[in-house]
Amino acid sequence: MIDLIYVHIDMTSNAVLSKGITHSDFTHSIVHHPKNLLLLNPSAEEGEYDMHSGLKIIRGEEGVNQFFSTTHRRKMNEEIKWIDFSDVTMLKELTPLEISELLYFGHMKTSLHSPFFYKLQNNFVFFEFVDHMTRIYYRYIDEFYRILADKITRVILEKVNDRKTFFKRGIPVEKLDVDILKEMKSILQEGVVFCFDQMDIKGKEYHIPIHVVEDSLWKTKNFAYRNEPVIAILIYNTAKRSWRLIQEEDFEFSSLPKHA
Repeated sequence: MIDLIYVHIDMTSNAVLSKGITHSDFTHSIVHHPKNLLLLNPSAEEGEYDMHSGLKIIRGEEGVNQFFSTTHRRKMNEEIKWIDFSDVTMLKELTPLEISELLYFGHMKTSLHSPFFYKLQNNFVFFEFVDHMTRIYYRYIDEFYRILADKITRVILEKVNDRKTFFKRGIPVEKLDVDILKEMKSILQEGVVFCFDQMDIKGKEYHIPIHVVEDSLWKTKNFAYRNEPVIAILIYNTAKRSWRLIQEEDFEFSSLPKHA
């Protein structure tokens, strides 16, 4: 079972650095499904070669879905790097400078200018690293809140039904409202860990502590995040099938109720 989800949002570029959210989680929850993909790995084996850009492309939604369905089979040392685009003919309109920006983006995982290219009309730029970290640029940041809500809901669904026997009917879990996560916008920009390995079960309630770790990614590898302050508790009540967020006494990031 998953132990944590790390989230750090850069609102300037709409980039989200995360751990515990996979490519499959992303494709499961997005609304703006890519029509075509430009693979930012020059040595990518998949796709067809585009002479103009010197990169591989995945053409059409059927091809994109097939590519997505096989990403879990990639080599252990292989990164997933792609940018979506709307029209194949517009690839021919990319200037040498724009192509060099895309190559730089693919290599450095950060853009020289905007991560969203007018000629590509892209909604995403996606990077998944070998250490299970992802950095995703979202044209519409609400897409990320939906992905995070779905992921947390699935984790709690698994926890709630962890000891279910074969003959016992599964217990449903109400989907986490994205508006609750949006209340956390300010602290998600600081960098937090949703800590499932320290989740406390109190009667019918599952209490998920949220630690502030900022951009110290190393703290997600050796449980050091457990020593960082708990800024809030995300709670799911199985009897009421409801979610709520309570902030700790020493922190102030919204009008949410304080933890008693």
